[in-house]
Amino acid sequence: MRPSRRSFSPALVAVAALMVLGETICFASLRPGYSHIANTISELGETGAPNAHLVAFAFFLPVGLLVWLALGLVHRCATDRDTRFALLAFCCLGTGYALSAAFPCDPGAPLFGTWRTLVHNALGVIDYAGTGLGFLLIARHFAAQKASTLSFAFIVTGILMLFSVPLLLPAIHCRGLIQRITEVIQFAGVFFLCYWLSGNTTPDKSDRSR
Repeated sequence: MRPSRRSFSPALVAVAALMVLGETICFASLRPGYSHIANTISELGETGAPNAHLVAFAFFLPVGLLVWLALGLVHRCATDRDTRFALLAFCCLGTGYALSAAFPCDPGAPLFGTWRTLVHNALGVIDYAGTGLGFLLIARHFAAQKASTLSFAFIVTGILMLFSVPLLLPAIHCRGLIQRITEVIQFAGVFFLCYWLSGNTTPDKSDRSR
């Protein structure tokens, strides 16, 4: 029996996460004075930065596309409204990465600046708040399934994601570290959702046709 397309979904998320880790370290090493504690990932591709074009189109864009593809492969496995909406919410992670390629931030990733910075920051809010909502929706699904431990864990995670948004403001000196912790939570959540849905035995039309 050949594996279905949806079984590749968790692997795609893992590849995307490894790209974020590897390319963040790689491009940061090319920026003297760059701090993983103080500086955001967006600053690697800020306007005027060395290799900004590569960061945009060899880092941000492919990561976003991989996340979208992974979620698209398992969308038919969502059997209830909360899970379907959670998939859409987790797509915000891909949106934040993919569209940031076209809308780089100003140097230093300020809160206000050019119109591109304003769009970039709006994408950041969509990214983190959207995935936070996704965690809360998954929590509601597991609550309905009487899986109270999983439900509680995802409620806490979703709340932490939502509260991370103001902690990424320029005034926060360790916002780079906070962002990296947030990214780990996001990719772990998307990986879990894809892994769980890829093991869903509910048949769909494509499965019946094989």
